[in-house]
Amino acid sequence: MFVLRKFEDEDMAVMKKWLEKEYVSKWFGDASEWLYEIEHRNDEFDFIKHFIVEEKGMPVGFCQYYDWKKAFDAEGPSEPDGTYGIDYMIGEEHLLGKGLGKELVKLICDKVIEDEPNAIQLIADPTIEEERVNVTSIKVLETNGFKYNKETAVYKKQLIV
Repeated sequence: MFVLRKFEDEDMAVMKKWLEKEYVSKWFGDASEWLYEIEHRNDEFDFIKHFIVEEKGMPVGFCQYYDWKKAFDAEGPSEPDGTYGIDYMIGEEHLLGKGLGKELVKLICDKVIEDEPNAIQLIADPTIEEERVNVTSIKVLETNGFKYNKETAVYKKQLIV
């Protein structure tokens, strides 16, 4: 069973290690961008809530959520207030392929609902480039109630119908 805890400075070393792993970097891209964002989580990127995923007290993954409008302003597709984006990863290779992603996505979704009373929908984008789609992540999202939106090309989960 996973638990979330707030990302702390001491977690930077394990996060860097995970981001450098091939099975993570192929979906997360440039590690330096992620590390910069996390290093500045208390100022420039304070609208993003970063978490370490633990299993039995040991760090095994990472997830975050963020206010969609603050992250994308005019750049991304227009979404209503109360829209939150999520990102997630299992960092420890021995835990891959065991169906734990479903639990992790449920955990971060529940965290948004718990922390953000104005949340009306969640968004996830498991596509890095058009030709590189994370099929495993898509299945995990769909299991958790996300549906592909052709108009915006992202996966959405409505919280308030």
